[in-house]
Amino acid sequence: MLPVRREGDTADMDEHAEDRLAALESVWYEVIEAVTAGRTSGLVCPECNAPEGLVVEEQQGRTLVSCPKCKRTVEVGIATA
Repeated sequence: MLPVRREGDTADMDEHAEDRLAALESVWYEVIEAVTAGRTSGLVCPECNAPEGLVVEEQQGRTLVSCPKCKRTVEVGIATA
């Protein structure tokens, strides 16, 4: 895997890293949209379909969604006014 290069405050990713990020965002899109809209119960992991569902928690001003089965964790950016 090629390293992600950083220039200033923006990450300049290689093409493969961008493809992996786009695929990850695509798989998690519905979960991210639900959490952004405030729906946090009954969410199912899009990667392993764990029956116990996803855990949504706020930590230090960040919203984290994690799966207890496959251990995947994603951070959801929620805009505040």
